[in-house]
Amino acid sequence: MSDLLPDGTRECDRCGLPMMPVAESDGMVTLECANRHRYNVPLPSDPAARERVRTWIMRRGAQLHVQHERWEAEEEYRTQMEKTVPRLIRPSDRHQQTGQTAGMIREEAVRTDGLWVGVVRTEAGRSSSWHHHGTHDSVIYVISGQVHLECGPGGTTRFHARPGDCIYLPPGEIHREGNDGLEESEIVVVRSGSGELVVNVAGPAA
Repeated sequence: MSDLLPDGTRECDRCGLPMMPVAESDGMVTLECANRHRYNVPLPSDPAARERVRTWIMRRGAQLHVQHERWEAEEEYRTQMEKTVPRLIRPSDRHQQTGQTAGMIREEAVRTDGLWVGVVRTEAGRSSSWHHHGTHDSVIYVISGQVHLECGPGGTTRFHARPGDCIYLPPGEIHREGNDGLEESEIVVVRSGSGELVVNVAGPAA
């Protein structure tokens, strides 16, 4: 990226669209094009050129504020639309930016208003901390490994599940899951409800 043109603009090297000065800091000018490509160039040393740059910045500031709001609205709309069309979710599409509990790893596959679907893995010999899932109904389907689950008063209710088994948990049920097998366990979890997905607690009441 070379210096500014005399009128204070510059053509974008990436897309060819005009770039306008949008900010000035520490002797540098930030340029931006309509595709949101940004570059930094030195502030012109000529006083008249500097004044033109600063005029562009003041003029474009209000316009860019409105434009950025439109871009953000379009991005939000695109994200919402993606949730309303059929799609294929591969393992590489899952992510861990969801509520986590010590002792296990949750990967989110689908999240919409009222629905959460994900995969949870637990190492052999590990147990999770105590937690519940707020107002969500939860269904656990065991894909592989041995899964035990403790719940109920004092955690005295225990389930031992094998591949192909399902466990249902009602809203607010404090529990912890573990793996009492010799290999990593993997489960699919489906939750239906709203509010907090994961609430970690000290343990169940007696």
